[in-house]
Amino acid sequence: MKKSTARIAILLLTAVAGHAAMAADYGSYRGKGGMGAYKIESNVYEYHYDKGFTGPDAMGWDPNLQFAWSRLGAAKTCGIPYDRANAVAQLIKKYQQDALMHEMNGIDFHAAQSKANPKFCTLERVEELKAVIPAFEKGDFPARF
Repeated sequence: MKKSTARIAILLLTAVAGHAAMAADYGSYRGKGGMGAYKIESNVYEYHYDKGFTGPDAMGWDPNLQFAWSRLGAAKTCGIPYDRANAVAQLIKKYQQDALMHEMNGIDFHAAQSKANPKFCTLERVEELKAVIPAFEKGDFPARF
């Protein structure tokens, strides 16, 4: 193997290893039941933010609604501006309930969870928010679960 090829291979391996090290660390959490805790740990919230609020961790709500709430709450935490009143109106059209339910039990709950973690607003999450928030404001809520 030529020196330049070997250097490129080492750089690629280093980059891949670095990316894996920067990925969220969920600790020993296995992905079930943590959202029902009185005090939700940051690693538990991150796990479900990244992989979905499903099963008992959806807390009785549609997992796709939890996805929308979590992103709108994260936008608040990460300083991504959006028209909250419009987004809530779109949530009501899609998922029913009232504004108070979507704001307090949904968006504000998720904002509090993400705000509790000073490392939450990663570049990847901010980029995702910039992509999905405008769609939410138009009433386009993806069915991911």
